[in-house]
Amino acid sequence: MTLLNGLGIPELTAPELTGEWEWKLARMEAGEMSRSEFMQEIAAMTERIVARAKTYDSDTIPGDFGELATPCPKCGGLIKETYKKFQCQGCDFSLWKIVAGRQFEAAEIDELLTQRRIGPLTGFRNKMGRPFNAIIQLNAENSPEFDFGQGSGGDGTAEAVDFSQHESLGACPKCGARVVAHGMSYVCERSQGPAKNCDFRSGTIILQQAIEPDQMQKLLRSGRTDLLKDFVSARTRRKFSAYLVRAADGKVGFEFEKREPRTPARKPRATVEKTGSPDAAGAATVSSGRKKITS
Repeated sequence: MTLLNGLGIPELTAPELTGEWEWKLARMEAGEMSRSEFMQEIAAMTERIVARAKTYDSDTIPGDFGELATPCPKCGGLIKETYKKFQCQGCDFSLWKIVAGRQFEAAEIDELLTQRRIGPLTGFRNKMGRPFNAIIQLNAENSPEFDFGQGSGGDGTAEAVDFSQHESLGACPKCGARVVAHGMSYVCERSQGPAKNCDFRSGTIILQQAIEPDQMQKLLRSGRTDLLKDFVSARTRRKFSAYLVRAADGKVGFEFEKREPRTPARKPRATVEKTGSPDAAGAATVSSGRKKITS
């Protein structure tokens, strides 16, 4: 409604429009108005709406979109929501409302500005249209950037991570150390930093299914989660249900719900309709072959 009012197209949001159309349809039913006349009016209104949208030349659309509770990180000014951005009223700081195909809500931007990071978040899509998950964080210049939680350190230069304040979710299935939530993954505390000697890692989101901490605890403790029903296949884009299971080597995989095998439909037994005794049938055949002799 804000978009239509900002473009100067209030008729599409007016309840009177539906009433007017119903009245005209009733007139058509009574033969007081032709279908072509009604469709001409619809076509004329459509042309006016399209013309207004095409000739709109402003960078934004006016309207009351609200404002954020958190001040601007650059100047402390008020940040207001516009049609396309969250824009500071005192400086040039702004954040796009839609990033990689995902629209941010005002509450999410408030959290990002307050905590300087938010996530993991789902719903992003890359240029190929494939979904992905990421953490959004503000860098030193207050610009948002993706953090995929992979970390660095393949060359031994990663900084040590202090996990002393992190809650342990269970014992690492590979080395027995603590498993903690870190970024977009559940990791072994020995898998980070320059002295890492373990590689256990499992995502907090797998195929768009959020893996809650209590499910990771079950996986580490018993070797299997509950049945999780919101996985989305990367190949078919269809939802499926599965358990996450821990293999003997510590790797995490899928176990699918067992289904009862279908019982094949039994073919009906062939039946022969009885039409009489063989002798009677034969007699009928012979009788049908006789010719009547007439004098």
